[in-house]
Amino acid sequence: MRFRIEDLGTDIESEVKDATKQSISAVINGKDCRIEIINIGRDRAEFLLNGRYHSVRYTDSSSSRELRMVVDNGDEVRINLVPNAKLAGKDAGGGAGDRSKYLTSSVPGKVISILAKKDTPVKKGDTVMIVESMKMQVKIKAHKDGTVKELKVKEGANIARNDVIAIIE
Repeated sequence: MRFRIEDLGTDIESEVKDATKQSISAVINGKDCRIEIINIGRDRAEFLLNGRYHSVRYTDSSSSRELRMVVDNGDEVRINLVPNAKLAGKDAGGGAGDRSKYLTSSVPGKVISILAKKDTPVKKGDTVMIVESMKMQVKIKAHKDGTVKELKVKEGANIARNDVIAIIE
């Protein structure tokens, strides 16, 4: 997944290799990283990134496309959450492309069932998958008519709010 830290003009490419409730193994910009979660709250998270302590305070998460936060008590930064956004300077136009194709999760949780398979036509409101969140089953529904071009998660995966879970075109 690619995302952009807008205020720093920095593009990040990341891939989660393994995740549990307390740790994440990922490759970030080509470097193997280990994230150990200390605490995640409604508006704050604390973690160790390769053994170094960090804290994040969310200042605005009202957008499903952008997150505003303060990292390590510094300045507020904006992070573009749209995956595979065109990297600045590498693509003509430098924009993020058509964002309407991304189906995002409205809740954090565990994917327990995927009902729409790749290349399946869907109508707006059709259930694409079911996520277990806070001991409830939440239906994640298609946000528009189209065809499921790609599923970004598998059954059993843990996802966060606003994670892209499918591409519908």
